[in-house]
Amino acid sequence: MAEKTEAPTPRRLQEARERGQVMHSIEINAAVGLLVAAMLLQGPGRQLYNAFYDLFKTLVVGLSMTEVDDAWLGHFIYLQGSKVFLPTMQIVLVLMAVGVVSNLAQVGFVWASKRNPFDVSRLNPLNGLKRLFSIEGLANLLKSLLKLTLIGWVAFGFLRSNVDKFYSLAQMDLRSGVAIWGGLALALVWRVAIAFLILAVADYVYQRWQFMRNMRMTKEELKEEFKSTEGDPTIKSRIKQQQQRMARARMMAAVPKADVVITNPVHYAVAVQYEAQTMSAPRVLAKGAELVARRIVELAKSNDVPVVQNVPLARAMYRLVDIGQEIPPELYLAMAEVLAYVYRIKPPRSQSSIVSEDFVSR
Repeated sequence: MAEKTEAPTPRRLQEARERGQVMHSIEINAAVGLLVAAMLLQGPGRQLYNAFYDLFKTLVVGLSMTEVDDAWLGHFIYLQGSKVFLPTMQIVLVLMAVGVVSNLAQVGFVWASKRNPFDVSRLNPLNGLKRLFSIEGLANLLKSLLKLTLIGWVAFGFLRSNVDKFYSLAQMDLRSGVAIWGGLALALVWRVAIAFLILAVADYVYQRWQFMRNMRMTKEELKEEFKSTEGDPTIKSRIKQQQQRMARARMMAAVPKADVVITNPVHYAVAVQYEAQTMSAPRVLAKGAELVARRIVELAKSNDVPVVQNVPLARAMYRLVDIGQEIPPELYLAMAEVLAYVYRIKPPRSQSSIVSEDFVSR
């Protein structure tokens, strides 16, 4: 079996996402939810505390001095229930929204269109045992033990440092005692939430590493994906070679139209055409090196096109000018000298080239 050593491609990650396989840490959701809950205890939670205190006070103190009938009972339930219901719903709705947002922040919106909702293998107890006693299962066990140890250590340290306050609660009135107890409980929740957040960040890093490790690909899988997305490299190479052959054939067909071929003399050859009425400067029709250069020279000679040796000019045009482009101004003077020489030994092919003297004079 081939070893998975290659990083996952964007396409593999997208396919995993469509199957519902995403990187996700439930510890982040729990930690964020606990932090928000600690904040809510100072807002709607204080309202909820006051509502329960009034309810307890009414039941313990006021009930013995009140004549209870249906009208009183209905009013009592409505009044006390509204005091409890509203802050409770605020807390519940905010925590639900935080859970949704924390999930979306981690994985975004996931539509698992390729996931099989009736995976029979999930019902197999042997698969469950394999997951339980796998390396991932061991890691989850160690993570749970670490979480329990850290949270327990934070809670124990806080309770031990405030043990005197707990002893003093027995000597206080109900309202003062509940207030102190609530303050201690809120302080404990904040400490536990911060410790939990530290664990959640570490778990997020681990989950990301584990997910990317599971998504790794073999070299063969990488090649197959490349073939399916970019095409078979062999076929693409053949197409490219065919395109190059066709382009070279078109280029060679243009050599007989040239006014001159400038050579290195054997390493480079550049075929140049100049028609004053249609061109502002000479244009390169064909160029090549080594074998292609020799073929250009052969075609030029067989079609009575002058071949001029000019090493610096041939090198410069081969390097600077693409096929079909006009030569740059820095080559005008050298090119004008070549054309002047060519027109002295061989008259221009058409009247349109006679005005090349204007170019020579630039």
